Amino acid sequence: MIVNVCPATVTPASPERIWAVVTATERLGEWVDARVVSAEPPGPARPGQTIHLLAPSLGRKWPVRIDVVDMDPQHRWIDLVAYLPFGVANHEHLALTETKDGGTLVRFN
Repeated sequence: MIVNVCPATVTPASPERIWAVVTATERLGEWVDARVVSAEPPGPARPGQTIHLLAPSLGRKWPVRIDVVDMDPQHRWIDLVAYLPFGVANHEHLALTETKDGGTLVRFN
């Protein structure tokens, strides 16, 4: 079964500021419910990178792997695949669009 949802929000923060947060692998735990264990290779998000996390649930810490598949810093989008427990693979596309007042429309689908 495939489920497709598209959460979106608008923030007054600039697209550059949001992009800096979502591409800083060491800060990933600030916007997902997990702790970053490692990024291979280390450093900011880039295609081919694998990020390992531990996510708490049901009294355990579950391993989660996120692969950075592709990204376009100029247009501020990034494609990820999150591999969750029990064989679940979430294909994610995060896109940032500047609003007319300088804020950011954040779409995550």
